[in-house]
Amino acid sequence: MENSRIGNSLVAAVVLMSLLMSGCELRRDTAAVVLPDAVRTAMYDTASASFIDFSNYGELRTLPIGIFDADSTSMTLLETCTRMDCFDNITGARKSDGILDFAGEYFQYYTASSDKDCFRSTLFLMQDRYWDSFSKERSKIVVAGGALLPSEGLDDIMSLSSHNGAGVKVISAVEAGVRAMFDSLANDNITSFTVASLSDSVSNDRQAYAEAIKKISAQEGNTRSISIISNSCNLMGLAQIVEELRSTSSKSPLKVIIVDGLDEGFRSSCADLLDRYRSQFGNGTYPYRSILADEIIFVDPSLSAAVECYTTLRHDRNLALRAEKQKVSYFYGF
Repeated sequence: MENSRIGNSLVAAVVLMSLLMSGCELRRDTAAVVLPDAVRTAMYDTASASFIDFSNYGELRTLPIGIFDADSTSMTLLETCTRMDCFDNITGARKSDGILDFAGEYFQYYTASSDKDCFRSTLFLMQDRYWDSFSKERSKIVVAGGALLPSEGLDDIMSLSSHNGAGVKVISAVEAGVRAMFDSLANDNITSFTVASLSDSVSNDRQAYAEAIKKISAQEGNTRSISIISNSCNLMGLAQIVEELRSTSSKSPLKVIIVDGLDEGFRSSCADLLDRYRSQFGNGTYPYRSILADEIIFVDPSLSAAVECYTTLRHDRNLALRAEKQKVSYFYGF
């Protein structure tokens, strides 16, 4: 009996060691979490250039906020974060107080060369070196802009966010925008609708939002039927979307318009255009009213990501709260 107990203990020890060596993490329910190869390398392969020593990462509160955008022509995400005043900095209430929400924060901004480089961009912001020759600070949180796809690195950065053990989180602007959309629909009874994504710069925009809607719908138990359509980010692009919905006799009315870096002037122009469509009358009917929801929701994914960044850092008590001006360090990918 004693030998049997010893044998069982040895087997358990071997299994535990195998899991650790394979790059798996153990949860409290003893089930193994199998990490993607790229994440396992970053967390455990000390010989790899991708390796990050999360066990010696540093005090998060003092570190900068990391931001990257897959669109090298846009700095919308950075500008939104550095200019945002949506919160009372004392109470945390969702209202402007005349003080920048990220006052005193340091930022690291990395311009990625492609949205396919999102995992490498995330690693760069979490690492403490630049081109292996210059030291840099690590980022306490990473905010990822661009139309990132699960198959091209988004799943990897989300896995790294969940399992790094140092509390360094990653926020995807696309997913943040979709979560904001569902929050806005919390008290709406609409069961089927269309989302219009207006964007000029990213070819994967429609697919990225379709993937994010599918993922977050599953997480939130959403049962609504959601269609997505995209066009260029101007009034002509929105008009073409409306005409396409009419020509196909869509049963899924336009309810949500997603515009990155949305400003009040463009929002107002879009609203005026939609009102003109609603007012059109012909052959005894208003042909556009059935394809346009009574109330259109506008979503700015960069703003949604900045809000999530602030609330996450505040919840984790990782806001810097420095009595200094913001500082931005710029890095460029090739």
